[in-house]
Amino acid sequence: MDEEQPVLMNVTCRTEGCPVCGVTYTGVPMYPNAAPPTYRAVCGQCGQAVTDLVPSTT
Repeated sequence: MDEEQPVLMNVTCRTEGCPVCGVTYTGVPMYPNAAPPTYRAVCGQCGQAVTDLVPSTT
């Protein structure tokens, strides 16, 4: 069985009051999930779901 290759994403928390709100982390390796949403992330600072995930161009 072949392992999926990660997709590099730019990830930004948009939760108001979070210490990293608005900070974009670039080149985060993410693996696709079987069910939508395909990519999921949780902010390591506030614990809320991150909804701003875009493919990295770098």
